[in-house]
Amino acid sequence: MTDEPVSYARYIAVADCRNTVQVTHCPFMPPISARAVRVNEWFYYVPSTEEFRPYRERSVFKGDNLESVRKSFNRLKMLINCNFDQPDQVRYVTLTYAANMTDNARIREDMQKFVRNMKRRFGAFEYLYVKERQARGAWHMHCVLFFPGPAPFMANTDDDHPVRDAWGHGFVNVQGFSNDINNLGNYLCAYLTDDRATSKKGARLANYESGIRLYNCSRGVRRPVKSHMLWMDYEEFRNAEGVTPLSDTSRLIVTADGKSRTVRRELFAVI
Repeated sequence: MTDEPVSYARYIAVADCRNTVQVTHCPFMPPISARAVRVNEWFYYVPSTEEFRPYRERSVFKGDNLESVRKSFNRLKMLINCNFDQPDQVRYVTLTYAANMTDNARIREDMQKFVRNMKRRFGAFEYLYVKERQARGAWHMHCVLFFPGPAPFMANTDDDHPVRDAWGHGFVNVQGFSNDINNLGNYLCAYLTDDRATSKKGARLANYESGIRLYNCSRGVRRPVKSHMLWMDYEEFRNAEGVTPLSDTSRLIVTADGKSRTVRRELFAVI
């Protein structure tokens, strides 16, 4: 991260996640019309070049399509940060199946029962969960529970485990968060994609299967408010009191005209 001002961007997109704000600097204006039009399941049409192009072969795992994964996890980060107020209001729960449960269609019903059981025990909360395959092929879920106030105590021992009882299908682990986490979205998404045994970043992306929605959430979760701003508004925002830079990343993308361009993304904490 740098304290130097970013170079002028033609378009500045803003995603307001309440306690954090993501600012994306684009060196081009977003398209007014669709850049591609679906023709059928095999081909799409590109109006700018008047070409018909074949769809790429569908990847088997999410890890085979890193751009799709990156976008999914970026949306997930924003959702988490949009619903995060204080660490003591959040619980992170891992749910596993004792049996080798490989049926993705079953997960939705099992999760609905789990949420109902949890709300009877602990009261109202919003939630989101991410589905991941284990090495043996069985599914397990990573859940983030957002409570309106301090989260209730959840016993986490072999003899006393009400969350495990609410789940009823296998091992359950419950975690809280310390007060020094100011970017819970980044923290959890790194936790979900990095291999902690080998310290290899992104190694677990191959566990997320292509063609299956990466995450699901309750209807009441807050959504980021998206807009755009002028350069002068951006300068005023980044220098305002109570705005603290958290991260600053850049990446190259290839636009429809075949040119490589740099897109810069900044994340700020807002008090």
